[in-house]
Amino acid sequence: MSIKQIGAEEFFLDARVFKNGKQHRQRETFSGCRKNAERRYHALVEALQTEAENGPCSFSDTTFKYIIDYYLARNAVDSHSETYLEKMKEDLGAVPVAELRDKFDQYLLLLRKTKVKNTGKYLSNSTINRYIAWAKAAVNCALRAGRIEKNPLQHFQKLPSRPRDRMLTDAEKIRLIDAVRKDAPHIFPIVLFSLLVPSRLGELTTLKRTDYDMVNNAVIIPAERTKMKRPCIKPVPSCLVNYMRNVPKECEWLFYRQIGGRYLPIGDFRGAWKKCLETAEIENYRFHDQRRVAYTHLLMAGNLPHAVMQVSGHATDMSKVYFGRNEMLAAKSIDFKEIGTLTGTLEGGEVSQIATN
Repeated sequence: MSIKQIGAEEFFLDARVFKNGKQHRQRETFSGCRKNAERRYHALVEALQTEAENGPCSFSDTTFKYIIDYYLARNAVDSHSETYLEKMKEDLGAVPVAELRDKFDQYLLLLRKTKVKNTGKYLSNSTINRYIAWAKAAVNCALRAGRIEKNPLQHFQKLPSRPRDRMLTDAEKIRLIDAVRKDAPHIFPIVLFSLLVPSRLGELTTLKRTDYDMVNNAVIIPAERTKMKRPCIKPVPSCLVNYMRNVPKECEWLFYRQIGGRYLPIGDFRGAWKKCLETAEIENYRFHDQRRVAYTHLLMAGNLPHAVMQVSGHATDMSKVYFGRNEMLAAKSIDFKEIGTLTGTLEGGEVSQIATN
């Protein structure tokens, strides 16, 4: 296994397969933990072995598994997105490309009848759309490389879905904070930070104590630990400054949990989060919704849209998107104080008097 660590959570992968005296090789740089790097390395090797056995151009009987492996071997995919591809490879991997159109149509019908184990609800259209998007991405990759002659999935359209627009009322925010402080105090700092600063959960749970810049009072997330693969700097609210400056020196992590005398990364706290929501009597709310709530509130506070975009780590300005999902929020954000000339002449009951006359 040729895996060389070249930086913090960054690895150089050099996969090689020999067949009939010929070398098949694929090299790439991978960002993530070592376990995921090893998974990626094995995927590269498996794809190279398939290519070595089938040859570069014998694809009239190519299977969907080969197409997914081919895509994964040539494109960096985060672990969450890779889950969709691995699931489809498990369910549809043996299907030949010639039969993929009909089989994939049946697969989508099956997904629409599938229930989530934790909630008992059917898969949302947004989730099913991710399967469609990743399947088409893999097939298009093989098509561009000449591995297949046509795209059997080109006529599949995404299902209609409404983006989430769940916001918290002021009363809900107070109840949530009180519930977290009471039921799960170890997640209070990360919940409060995400409620005030738009962030991705994965970025926060991997933050190190050394990522906090005390001089500038900001958290600096390295490029290899962000979704967009570029550095992201987040300001620290005044209510969290004392916490940031007093993280124990023995603790490696910025957000942590303490068991006995050991400091551990905060990890997966879905159970504690769910309990807090139940205590606060808040329904239909996810941790990732905090990112939208914080983003929107920063805009309403008068911050420049492009500055909020940089802090949140979005690739595009989401101000139009978020306000477009909530018409009442957009209406309430309008401020008439700058239109002084007109409003100043029509104060009090003057308008009603004019209308009466």
